[in-house]
Formats: sequence, structure tokens, C-alpha cells
Amino acid sequence: MSLAEIMCAAYVSLALPNAEVACENVYLIVDAAEEHQVDPEVIASLIFVESRWTTTAKSRSGACGLTQVLPKYSAGYRGRFGKKLTCKQLFDPETSIRRGTAILGYFLKRYRGSYKRSLCSYNAGGSRCRPGATPNKGHRYATKVLKMAKRLRREMKRAEVEMQKQEYVPGCYE
Repeated sequence: MSLAEIMCAAYVSLALPNAEVACENVYLIVDAAEEHQVDPEVIASLIFVESRWTTTAKSRSGACGLTQVLPKYSAGYRGRFGKKLTCKQLFDPETSIRRGTAILGYFLKRYRGSYKRSLCSYNAGGSRCRPGATPNKGHRYATKVLKMAKRLRREMKRAEVEMQKQEYVPGCYE
């Protein structure tokens, strides 16, 4: 059983909205998370908090897709993340997951693995998330995502145990 299968089982058992969309895209999350050295549970939680797994989500500020990336910042400074993307492109789950994960991965490297500060910067911008900064919506957002990731990890452990109990019985699958 793969990490993606365990994550999907956990997502379904938590009865979270749009679990079918999450399960369709969980392999992309695991792949992108590995590529950018980000915990897949954090990416899945970020997507849940940002868009509730609605592929065509668009915020009042113009952020688009599952990971709610702002098209004007999608390329990053001097094209760090590639070409600038449109909302139409960010509505594609693979594009949104890969770009959102790349952005979060960049912040994780920049802030030496601090998920709290990286998530805050992802949401509110780096200048609002300096040490000693007045707590703001970015700080609340980071707490919310990390709390969801912890809940997802707990459920993944439970789902893994359940899946291991279902042993292969010869002759049943032929």
C-alpha cells in the first residue's frame, strides 16, 4: 500500500468534502511534495483550507485553483517558479498542485524548514511574517493548516493499521 492510498483512505474516513477529488489527485500531491521536499499532509491540508478541493475555486483577491495561487505572483521573483500562469491554467489540478507546492517549498528552504512561517508567508506575504510581527491572518492561516495536517496524519496512521489488517487471502482475488 502506498502513501497515496493511505492518504486517500484517511481523507475518505474523515468525511471531508470533495474526498473524491482529493483521492483523484493525491498521487500528484505525493509526487510534488517529494520533488519540493514538503510534507504531503501539509500540501493536502493547505488545499483543504484554501479551496476545500474545489478545482475552480477563485477568491475575492483573484487567487485561483486548488492551492489558491495569485496569477500575478505565480512566476515568482524573476520567474523562479516558471512562467506566469492564468486562472484558467491554475484551474487544472496538476498545475495548481505543482505550482503551490513549489512556492511552499521555496518558503520552507528560505525559512529553514519552519512550516509556521512558510505557511504564513504563503498566505500573507513574507514581510508580514517576520519573527516578532504582530499576529495576523497569515499566522491564523498557518495554525489552521498545521492543525488539519496533524489531524490528517493521525487518521493516516489509523487507516494504515486498518489496511494492514485486511490481509491477502489466496484465491479471493482471482
